Amino acid sequence: MDELLGAFQQFSKMNWQKLTMFGLKPSEIRVLITIRLRNTKADKQVLTVSEISKLLKVTSPTITQMVNSLLSQGFVVRTSDSQDRRISSIVLTEKGELLADKAVAKIREMFKGMVDYLGQEQSETLIELLNRVHAYFEQIQNQPDGY
Repeated sequence: MDELLGAFQQFSKMNWQKLTMFGLKPSEIRVLITIRLRNTKADKQVLTVSEISKLLKVTSPTITQMVNSLLSQGFVVRTSDSQDRRISSIVLTEKGELLADKAVAKIREMFKGMVDYLGQEQSETLIELLNRVHAYFEQIQNQPDGY
């Protein structure tokens, strides 16, 4: 039991900020990638702040802060709904699309390196175990009295 706790604690002790890409915070990269993956060339689906919030499981005010930062850096623009001006969508600029594509490529490269390091069989086992661990924590989180 102590070894399992220690293994989880190793991840919390890592300096995740060192994984910052292109001068953006990891959370901002997640927003860009989320918009990009939902807005391909074939399907121009637009997302609102609340939709991004639900996808990333983060509060709308937090997403608004990140969007404002990305807006000021020229990675996204806000567009108003022609039917209802109260609704605004967040759309990537060309600069944002390019950066999101680079970030996705870099993340895929990192995970490919991990698969190469672990091997295919252990990688598949890791995926299965992580999915089960996630399901377990979702289950206990949804209990009426918490954990």
